[in-house]
Amino acid sequence: MTRKTTKPGCTPLPAGLDAPARKSLAHAGVETLEHLVELGRRRLAGMPGVCPRTVAQLQDAMDEHGLELPAG
Repeated sequence: MTRKTTKPGCTPLPAGLDAPARKSLAHAGVETLEHLVELGRRRLAGMPGVCPRTVAQLQDAMDEHGLELPAG
């Protein structure tokens, strides 16, 4: 897939994430979708405030931008 962002590494997190998930991601230093790629699905799912719905929202956003969330 081709990337849809104009600036690589600067794809913002999707709007509409719950506040606990946003706080948890911010605490972990995750500010962009590219940071999620570094984090991985397993670590993301284990974060406080991150529910399956949040993971699905993030996965949808990553799919839109041609990014893939690794299992690790």
